[in-house]
Amino acid sequence: MKVFRALVVAATALGLASALPALAHPALVSATPGATTTASNVKTVTLTFNETFLPQMSGMEIVMTGMPGMEGHHPAMKIGGVKVAAGADQKTLVATLARALPAGSYDVNWHVVGTDTHRVSGKVSFTVK
Repeated sequence: MKVFRALVVAATALGLASALPALAHPALVSATPGATTTASNVKTVTLTFNETFLPQMSGMEIVMTGMPGMEGHHPAMKIGGVKVAAGADQKTLVATLARALPAGSYDVNWHVVGTDTHRVSGKVSFTVK
């Protein structure tokens, strides 16, 4: 009787586990400006993910990593005055800048927290001419 009960419990647990959706984390699917691209007149940075995220726990920062004529001598500098908000679909994170980025190289350091509460982070680099 105990063996039968153990088998029923195990079968039920296996059935429930296979019915649960796979836990996935948000993954970056596109960026504007795109990774390793050269852009001009950049006033917004948009990151799009494959699934929704928790906007109140997600964000990004834009860091100037190089300036023309200052290669190797320019310390990384966080860009101020950036407003970050989630798009209505909660799959898009948009940074709006007070003015267009000056010529140089940039890193966008982002983090999003999925609905499963796991934090995912990454970086997108681009150049402004």
